[in-house]
Amino acid sequence: MEFYGRPDISGDDNVKLVITPDDIRNSIIKSGGTPIVILPTQDMIYYNNAEEELSEFDKEILDEQINLCDGIIMPGGYRIYYYDKYVCKIANEKHIPLFGICMGMQTMCCYNNNNRNIRVDGHKEANGNCTHNVNILPNSKLFNIISKKEILTNSFHSYAVPNSGSYTVSAVVGDVIEAVEKKDDLFNIGIQWHPEKYNNENSQKLFNEFIKASKIFHIKKLK
Repeated sequence: MEFYGRPDISGDDNVKLVITPDDIRNSIIKSGGTPIVILPTQDMIYYNNAEEELSEFDKEILDEQINLCDGIIMPGGYRIYYYDKYVCKIANEKHIPLFGICMGMQTMCCYNNNNRNIRVDGHKEANGNCTHNVNILPNSKLFNIISKKEILTNSFHSYAVPNSGSYTVSAVVGDVIEAVEKKDDLFNIGIQWHPEKYNNENSQKLFNEFIKASKIFHIKKLK
């Protein structure tokens, strides 16, 4: 059984919504998982106040949701909240399989530090040509999964992380970090590109491996 991670908050003055990317939902199902959503605990004013810290009550509710999960995906978005960092923190402490995508990867690199994203040029092209090659580092878990030193990926991000925080870098483009990981965990990988929007063999391998790790975690949790 598999569960799905971080929603983004969206809406206007009249309608408040909690949304989740449909491409990721479909990717989880295609790989044999069952998606659910970890919901934020605070009021929708939270959307306009990224600095509102979590209360102990907020953390208790998030803990209950996280405990339902055998794996967590942290998808892309536009703003990192305290609850994003908290989910990432607990997933790391409990060694829950974790898959960060775009801003989800950036959250993984800053959940326990003060990393600030930096602007990068040439990764999100105005003409729509949002693809480039990524160099996967040898001896990384990412390389073991994909079995290639270089792959073509999409690129929708305008910002990157200055360093990998508590993670190890596993893919780069020049001096831009494109993937991070904790190799000793079942699955703890963040990537800067969007595999859910790139329906190819490399993308499917990542989702399949994530679901596989989550099922192993589920069995361990039952013992």
